[in-house]
Amino acid sequence: MRIDEEGNMELSAEENQRLMDQLEIAPEDYEDPPVEIECVRMDDQAATFTALNTDTGKTIELVFDLMAD
Repeated sequence: MRIDEEGNMELSAEENQRLMDQLEIAPEDYEDPPVEIECVRMDDQAATFTALNTDTGKTIELVFDLMAD
C-alpha cells in the first residue's frame, strides 16, 4: 500500500483482492465497491485504517508498517 500525492490510498492487486474478500464484496461490485476507508491511528511505526462495507456494515482493521523516506 502507498499513499499518492493527493492522499489517496493505492493498494496492490493482491492487497485489493484480500480487502474485497475480507469485506465480502461480491465480484460484480468490484468496479464500484461499497467501501469506506478511514485512517484511525498513526504512530512512528505503523498506520491503522478501518475499512467498512457500507452495504453490510462489516468492518476490518488494516495495519501497514511505515517506510522510511
